[in-house]
Amino acid sequence: MGENKLNHVGVIMDGNRRWAKKQGLKSVLMGHEKGVNKLMELCTWCLDKSVPYLSVYAFSTENWNRSQPEIEGLFAIMEKFFREELGDCIEKGIRIKAVGDIGRLGKKQQALISDAQHQTAECKNLVVQIAISYGGKDEITRSVRKIAEKLKLGEISSDDITEKTIESCLDTADIPPIDVVIRTGGNHRLSNFFTWQTAYSEIYFTDTLWPDFSREEFYQIVADYEGVSINMGR
Repeated sequence: MGENKLNHVGVIMDGNRRWAKKQGLKSVLMGHEKGVNKLMELCTWCLDKSVPYLSVYAFSTENWNRSQPEIEGLFAIMEKFFREELGDCIEKGIRIKAVGDIGRLGKKQQALISDAQHQTAECKNLVVQIAISYGGKDEITRSVRKIAEKLKLGEISSDDITEKTIESCLDTADIPPIDVVIRTGGNHRLSNFFTWQTAYSEIYFTDTLWPDFSREEFYQIVADYEGVSINMGR
């Protein structure tokens, strides 16, 4: 059996709200705060295992349907992350890259994200894609609009459209596909998570709630992947 180097991990960080309720906390937002701390731990684990790319689901297009107080609370936590963890990211060589329909965010939030991306642009040890206001179908739809505009301007013809053309118009144009998707929290679905980029991904579902996800469980997933030979049929 051949070995596979794990190059890109995608994580659906599910279970923060249920964790908060299980702990008897007064607000589900305390679960989300714990989840952000776990994300920074995960970055360290990726560095330890020399995994160069990590993509995480922070806020989906469907999350806009949540209550306004929860949305505001989530973005407050997100803003805190971009302010307080930036120095640690730079020190550890972590590049921050936000993907999604960022234009739906407020100007202050967009500025924080832009600053984080700018300040970490030269970091080389780990690229962390944070999916914010993101949905896989929405990303593909936006890429089709970009291609339609190119056709309209005469920059390409219909015969020029290939998989590479579509990939070049995705938010993740300069990032390799996802090798492994980890979903915590017990749900067995991908929930619109990087639809194009996970076409050949291995998928690990775990009942562990995201704040309880451990280094040992992550290391076991890495070991399982790197010890399995995969035939992608192409």
